[in-house]
Amino acid sequence: MSNIKQILEEKVAEFNSRIKDEPKYSGVIEGKERSICISVSNGDNYVSNLKDMQLEEFKESEDTSKDLVVTATSDVLIALINKEMSPIKAYMTGELKVKASLTDMLLLKKLF
Repeated sequence: MSNIKQILEEKVAEFNSRIKDEPKYSGVIEGKERSICISVSNGDNYVSNLKDMQLEEFKESEDTSKDLVVTATSDVLIALINKEMSPIKAYMTGELKVKASLTDMLLLKKLF
């Protein structure tokens, strides 16, 4: 299993646990359904769905036509997830690309 896949699995578990345990947090995503793609520019694409107040496990896929698409190298993604790099800096320098509506970007921020 790749490092990114393992990290995404941990984030899914953390996200779903937080939804279950924190009503204020779950209220932010209540009624929302989104498809998500994490595209590792030097690796694979991983897709998931947010549906029924749960984030599904990320799976490898070639389909990148999702509501939210995040593209970066594995090093940048790991640094972002570990909060070792600012998402704003990564975005402004072109190391991070995001295709999503403003609302979905805010939702993505909650995920990570």
